[in-house]
Amino acid sequence: VSGKNYGIRLLRNDGGNANHHLRVQLVGIRTGSGKNNHYGIGAKIEVRAGELYQMKTVTEPNIHFGLGNREKVDVVRILWTNGVPQNIFSPGSDQDLIEEQELKGSCPFLYVWDGEKFEFHKDMMWRSALGMPMGIMGGNKTYAFPDASQEYLKIPGEALQIKDQKYHIQITAELWETIYFDHLNILAIDHPAEVDIFVNERFKGPPFEGLNIYQVKEKKVPLSIIDGYGMDQRSLAESKDNKYITNFKRDKFQGLTEMHDLVLDLGETDPRKNLYLFLNGWIFPTDASINVALSQSKAYKVKPPFLQATNSKGEWITIMEEIGFPSGKDKTVVVDLSGKLPDPSNSRIRIRTNMEIYWDHIFYSNESVNLETASKSLNIEQADLHYRGFSATYRKGGRYGPFWFDYSRVSKKPKWRDLTGRYTKYGDVKSLIRAAESHYVVMNAGDELSLSYSAKDLPEVPPGWKRDYIIYSVGWVKDGDLNTARGNTAGPYPYHGMTSYPYSKESTSLLSDDFLEYFNAYNTREVGNEAFRNEIRNYRE
Repeated sequence: VSGKNYGIRLLRNDGGNANHHLRVQLVGIRTGSGKNNHYGIGAKIEVRAGELYQMKTVTEPNIHFGLGNREKVDVVRILWTNGVPQNIFSPGSDQDLIEEQELKGSCPFLYVWDGEKFEFHKDMMWRSALGMPMGIMGGNKTYAFPDASQEYLKIPGEALQIKDQKYHIQITAELWETIYFDHLNILAIDHPAEVDIFVNERFKGPPFEGLNIYQVKEKKVPLSIIDGYGMDQRSLAESKDNKYITNFKRDKFQGLTEMHDLVLDLGETDPRKNLYLFLNGWIFPTDASINVALSQSKAYKVKPPFLQATNSKGEWITIMEEIGFPSGKDKTVVVDLSGKLPDPSNSRIRIRTNMEIYWDHIFYSNESVNLETASKSLNIEQADLHYRGFSATYRKGGRYGPFWFDYSRVSKKPKWRDLTGRYTKYGDVKSLIRAAESHYVVMNAGDELSLSYSAKDLPEVPPGWKRDYIIYSVGWVKDGDLNTARGNTAGPYPYHGMTSYPYSKESTSLLSDDFLEYFNAYNTREVGNEAFRNEIRNYRE
């Protein structure tokens, strides 16, 4: 069911008497050959109306529920065949409930204290996708690399403020996944105010890029940014304002589009000197079920962004097979073009992809900036794990903006079918966050990790300078999609040095006595599916 649009339609049919009915009609999920071939076959639908509870397995597109003399349905839940739940509370009659591309898995969320409130800033650890199917090779499934994500994220100085001589951040698990959070560190970076600093927040497999701070004194917007239809999109990309380039057609699957282009004219620049392109935006990803479907089709193949330029004959040639893509929401991709353009007299370049990427701000720098900076690593003071729940969701920047999260509005109710297994007990977990050593916090959906770092030892910012922050994190993520390897359980538990995931039984011998001692001491919280299974059965308004 992981398509572009899918869902259910609720139709009331009272039949002119006191007996009420609810008909659930599957919408927008037909696939394959044959008019009755539906993804939804095998899904389960639950209905709660007062004291009446019913559950049926989908065997045809139209499912009928008798309600007797009950005029109102309290809640309907459909559990799709890939495990994704769709809950509808107090539904009305003759109602279409189309589920349009809702994220179910990706990564933990980062909220920072901005002086007044906790504000969602970025998602994290996108470079890990344990058990994510990537394709089928020789009849065998291949999976994403098992390495832990190692990621640097920039936090602007004005976004992270001091409270009680500490910096406070929240890490939450709000999607359908298990988080294995191993390490987090905050670096304060002081630098001249005349430059902006950036880190490369692109998705890239191991070996991961270390800390590389890019300094930009002047942001140059390309003279023109033309899409594949010949339309100039420069006005949408000349500033970071949550107005995105969206002029492409989405394809059959979530995260996949038509092959689309952006042609950038950099104008007068010397490509033989330092030349860096900065692309800020967000990505709507595929998921495990979609990757399995794509691997079984010759008609569809994901093509990550690649870069072309014109040669002396005016022909487009590929100069970079892959430039990377944003690691989630509001991420900056840095592309080093120094010395790569084949024709120094022509600075036109073309970005091509069929991934669902929305660019917000595009600029380049042709400078050689390497001013002095000063960095200070902050000391962790507190780390507390507890249950919080799920933030309210909205689209930032309108219809084509990324899903954003309101920390002030939270629901405590279960949202996902939990990955069963042992999770870290609630309470103090500071010793697990201090270093990346396979002693990690195992977080379930709804959990929150509250962290604070001391600001006492930070020096004053020199006159004419400013302070930004870089967050470094290490850990793994595994989502609960039923096509993810071992996606229904928290185990097997990852460790640094794994060569594959899921790992073989023989690999368990690599789990040291130290790891087992940590695991048995901290991961004593057993999580099952009872709360999720009984939510509709026991529902009360």
